[in-house]
Amino acid sequence: MTGQGTIPTAVEAIKRGASDFIPKPFDKDVLLKKLEAIRTRAYLENRVTNLRELVSDKYGFENIISSSQAMMDVFEVASAAVSSDAPALIVGETGTGKELIAKAIHVKSKRGNEPFIGVKCEAIPKELLESELFGYKKGSFTGALKDHEGLFMAADKGTIFLDEIGAMPKEFQVRLLRALQERKVRPIGSATELPVDIRIISATNRTLDEFKNTYLREDMFFHLAVILIDLPPLRKRREDIPLLVEHFIRAFNNAYSKNIMGITESGLITLYRYGFPGNIRELENLIERIIAVMPPNRTEITEKDIKSHLLLSVAKAQETSLSLVELERVAIEQAIRECKGNKSKAAKVLGISRDTFYKKIKLFEIEA
Repeated sequence: MTGQGTIPTAVEAIKRGASDFIPKPFDKDVLLKKLEAIRTRAYLENRVTNLRELVSDKYGFENIISSSQAMMDVFEVASAAVSSDAPALIVGETGTGKELIAKAIHVKSKRGNEPFIGVKCEAIPKELLESELFGYKKGSFTGALKDHEGLFMAADKGTIFLDEIGAMPKEFQVRLLRALQERKVRPIGSATELPVDIRIISATNRTLDEFKNTYLREDMFFHLAVILIDLPPLRKRREDIPLLVEHFIRAFNNAYSKNIMGITESGLITLYRYGFPGNIRELENLIERIIAVMPPNRTEITEKDIKSHLLLSVAKAQETSLSLVELERVAIEQAIRECKGNKSKAAKVLGISRDTFYKKIKLFEIEA
């Protein structure tokens, strides 16, 4: 607000970060209109930023690092979810990438240009669930100083991702199910139900039986699990470990200005033997910790680096012994990958004949 409404004053105000200015004495209606215009612009800028992030290379099935058959099966089901508007339930341990799959489904679907709202249900106190999801009217309870639209209305025309939905109390699940079935929400303190058009994707880190029988009402389960996506833990897709390690090395080389070229064979075998209870997220954090403290003259991650960054008690509890047969399969897969599918070159790297190499591929059912 200024008493000198001149052009130089306006230019200086904008240079210093002002969105607008008003001369005094000011009219209240003019002020409110300007504030509303600023609010609308900020909302649109946030939407643009959100959409740019969603359509960036970070999301989409083709950008999820994997070559395992287990994940190919996941992509097949997730691709079917893209062309449907049916509710989808993603089951998987912590750190397996449930939200990444949910975002990929959203981005590729017809709702891809609309909002994607992620909700961590276990982080919301149960007494605040209804107000956070459905919204409230000003004055409906102490502290409700203005209208709040709620996350369902914020996701209108788009997708809402309910992570760890089993954390919701069963008495609230009744109200949620009604809202999902009728596609309407009623904000707290309002007598009017508001229509809402959203796609529901939910997730749990519980086993399917435990989730279905203990944490969720049966009617709620059948509504949410029209499409069921079962994400395998990292220990059941070990062949993805080299690809993931290579991806994380590239990412953290950039982040920490390092020049790590790769990982030793013994280091890779150490990773194969570890159970990874925290799955891909744990592997990512492990590689980041190693690279962050690695001296500038080092160019390779070793077995010693890995073991020194793993909690020994956890490592012993989670370590699994790979048989010689399993290690042989791992070595063949790694050779094929390093030779970019050139089987003759891979056989030479391993020091075995082409005939033996092809027999091994057939024996282990490896897709070269």
